[in-house]
Amino acid sequence: MQKSSPLPLSQLKAQQRAMVSELRTQDEALIRHLVAMGIREGCTIFLESKFPSYVVQVHRGRAAFDRKTADCIWVIPIP
Repeated sequence: MQKSSPLPLSQLKAQQRAMVSELRTQDEALIRHLVAMGIREGCTIFLESKFPSYVVQVHRGRAAFDRKTADCIWVIPIP
């Protein structure tokens, strides 16, 4: 079985589960904000929708953000 390569969350299909592999940004405030929402390396998320904003389930909650932020969150799809 071949392991999936990381890709930006913005390229993940809606209704797909993935593991966060990296937060690719130098913006420390954004990193703190994402971590406060529970989005950090190694966590599992579920992309509910991509429009009008990106909505993910993380732990027992939900988080919403724009495409620019979704481009910073790199994930590995979970089949």
